[in-house]
Amino acid sequence: MKNFILSFVHFKSFILFLLVSANFFAQSIENVDFRAEGKTIVVTYDFFHSKADTAINVELVFKDQQGVVITPKTISGDLRNVKPGESKRIVWNVLSDRAELSGKYQVWLEVKVAKKYPVDIDWVSIPAGTFTKGSPTYEVDRISYNETQHQVTLSAFKMSKYEITFDQYDLFCEKTGRAKPSDEGWGRGTRPVINVSWVDATSFANWMGCRLPTEAEWEYACRAGSTSTFNTGSNLTTDQANYNFLLLKTMPVGSYPANEWGLHDMHGNVWELCSDYYPSIHIFRGGGWAADVRACRSAYSGSSDRIGSGNFDLGFRLVAAP
Repeated sequence: MKNFILSFVHFKSFILFLLVSANFFAQSIENVDFRAEGKTIVVTYDFFHSKADTAINVELVFKDQQGVVITPKTISGDLRNVKPGESKRIVWNVLSDRAELSGKYQVWLEVKVAKKYPVDIDWVSIPAGTFTKGSPTYEVDRISYNETQHQVTLSAFKMSKYEITFDQYDLFCEKTGRAKPSDEGWGRGTRPVINVSWVDATSFANWMGCRLPTEAEWEYACRAGSTSTFNTGSNLTTDQANYNFLLLKTMPVGSYPANEWGLHDMHGNVWELCSDYYPSIHIFRGGGWAADVRACRSAYSGSSDRIGSGNFDLGFRLVAAP
């Protein structure tokens, strides 16, 4: 592994000693540099490869003088399915992750060949962590029998940034000879796919080499570090999500702001199927365009034995290994 020293940078009175390295892909990663911009550290690099369709995933990792490894959580930029080209950029909001950062650090880029999927998916990296699943006893509209609070620890995973769309699911149908589900006359394209059953969603996930999220993964990702009723706080407005029959149909994915981890439509638009199920009972989360605000709560869990052919407000998203 080839290492090379970059420089020193002053960051909010802290001094970082940055050392950049990469794995066997290092010969294709060039011109790595960094700088401080306000409360963030920006790492830039170029990625060259003879095959234009090659893609890589990049992870930014820091290690302090005691050998403690820090994997930044609040990062964005060219991290997943990065195609060859110049001027790649990663931004780490340091002070959102850590109240204090001092001393000397090594930083390196871990580079892996990105997995190719049959359909293009925008992924969000979800960090490992422990959270409190469920709702406190004082939460308004709480359902006591299935929202008992308890600690859950999860490994890192990645989740689709958006609900799976008709464009994505229709390609699956064309490739596998399946009938395409109805769009209720609202349009296809980037609207979330609806009228799919749990079996349909699982079949799509398997075809992609992915899976549906567990209930715990879904709630953890939805909350994105929040402990409030919604990931937006104690209230959810119709400017933040599509719910309560306001529009009487689904909206294209990404029409509303993302949560703190970059996931869109975790509240409203369509209910999202989870992998958890009981004999003939399937679980779904998040509320939909026809749901009231109570059902859009982060802790709320819906279930039904009557979704064999799907529904006009039921869809899904995927998770995969990080």
